[in-house]
Amino acid sequence: MAVLWPRKLPRSVLEDRRRRAEVRVYNRLAEVLDDSFQVFYSSPWLGTDRLGNEKDGECDFLIAHPDHGILAIEVKGGEISYDPTDDQWRSKDAFGFVHKIKDPVGQARSAKYEILKRLNTSNRWQRRYIHTTHGVIFPSAASPPKDLGSDRPGRIFCCSTQLRNGLRDWIAERMKEGQRPDNCQGLGHDGIAALEDLLAKPFTLSFRIGAAIAEADAEFTALEPAQYQILDTIAEIPRALVRGGAGTGKTVVAVEEAIRSAASGRKTLLTCLSRPLAKNLERTLNNIPNLTVVGFHSLCGRMAHLADIPVPTDPGGQELYESILPNALYEAVESRPSLKWDTIIIDEGQDFRIDWWIAIDACLKSEGRLRVFMDSNQKVYEHAGTGIHDLSVVPVRLSRNLRNTKNIHNSALVHYSGPDITADGPDGLEVAWIEAETEQAKIEAAFRELRRLVFNEEVAPSEIAVLVNSPSARIGFLERSSGTSIPIADAEDMSLEEVVVDTVKRYKGLERPVIILVVSGEEMERRELAYVAFTRARAFLCVVASGNEKKLLADGWI
Repeated sequence: MAVLWPRKLPRSVLEDRRRRAEVRVYNRLAEVLDDSFQVFYSSPWLGTDRLGNEKDGECDFLIAHPDHGILAIEVKGGEISYDPTDDQWRSKDAFGFVHKIKDPVGQARSAKYEILKRLNTSNRWQRRYIHTTHGVIFPSAASPPKDLGSDRPGRIFCCSTQLRNGLRDWIAERMKEGQRPDNCQGLGHDGIAALEDLLAKPFTLSFRIGAAIAEADAEFTALEPAQYQILDTIAEIPRALVRGGAGTGKTVVAVEEAIRSAASGRKTLLTCLSRPLAKNLERTLNNIPNLTVVGFHSLCGRMAHLADIPVPTDPGGQELYESILPNALYEAVESRPSLKWDTIIIDEGQDFRIDWWIAIDACLKSEGRLRVFMDSNQKVYEHAGTGIHDLSVVPVRLSRNLRNTKNIHNSALVHYSGPDITADGPDGLEVAWIEAETEQAKIEAAFRELRRLVFNEEVAPSEIAVLVNSPSARIGFLERSSGTSIPIADAEDMSLEEVVVDTVKRYKGLERPVIILVVSGEEMERRELAYVAFTRARAFLCVVASGNEKKLLADGWI
């Protein structure tokens, strides 16, 4: 099989309808050529025109052989036509739409000359005269009945029948295998190396963490609509309990359900316990008519104020949040029924206490809809949801992880017990472990990793969260990073440009492509730290821990 660059086409290319013709050619070239050939797919460059202005260029396929030279190929899909009266090429797609396209022969010829020019300036290759040629492949079109001009003879075209049955012969004819012109020398292995340096670099860059994250996010974006199918399942269910492990899209589905409910004219409430998650949802769903997005305790205080229900200001914090505010919410909606909602959506329902569900039920109109999204991990949330079952909810399960790469999913799985979950995303990068024994050493290691990701690996600050499991570690990291040019915020105040630095507990329900986890202190039970923190990362997870902590986090607990 030919040596292909890239070795494997990304899903973003495979699923792009506009690139189906190129994918067919890529697969056929892999089949018919042996490993003495190098095939470069979609190799871009930035050049200049005769006036010195920048212009983009690209070669659909470049075939290189140390003996036979190079062949530049342009690929055009659909039904192809050429009208010499206006010198215009056209393509008719599968839906019957006709599009004007660039002259494929001119594109292939220009690509050939541009590649040759760049090869001649390479310091990895000794300049010499080699055989270069070009061609055009029409995977879905019939062969031209005759030459299309003196510079467009029929032999430079490979069409549908020849692609299926004679592609290897066509390549041999174009590259003049076995009959190299007398004035030409071989491209040589130094020429192959120079072309790899010139054309394979864009694909080498794809292995940087920043590019790998972008590719993973593109795959997750393509998968996301599959999550919404659950909404059709529960559409006729008045009260539904949707359970699934981390990454199964509970928050994504909850948000979509809130948007759909509000758009239908229903007075809708979306709430959760976590203040940072609530703030993030408020920013995301700002100013949508009929939709209220608010944290649970803020909701209690707001409703109590609207109904003139007094709330004491002097009790201890725990009593205020566990009983006084939820009781005030119950009294408010009972005294003012107009405050009730047509639809109530609860995210991260496993965080709600048993007796709070009484207040939630009171907030719902008699014919209202209740949607509760809850984590199904029995290791961490063994008793979660006990009170919700008294509200006659119908259980529904989410079973596909559409947020975390397979490597991250598998690392978190040792801390999960519940219904099976299948990871649908890409394999992704391996989980990175950095060993450090003291809290100060861990903070220093995490700061170095943050700088490496931002300055060396091309990861945007907005894609990173640094999570700790103790307030002292958070303060220590903020002190260490003070004065850096990297913008930093906490989970409540984060914006699109900043690295988040906060505790695992406060970051619950949120996510970012990259998580740096600093394991320090005993303030949070380790199993929840591992399960929650690991699954916050979509594409890359780095854990900074001692050797003993690494063993516990990697292997799990009995």
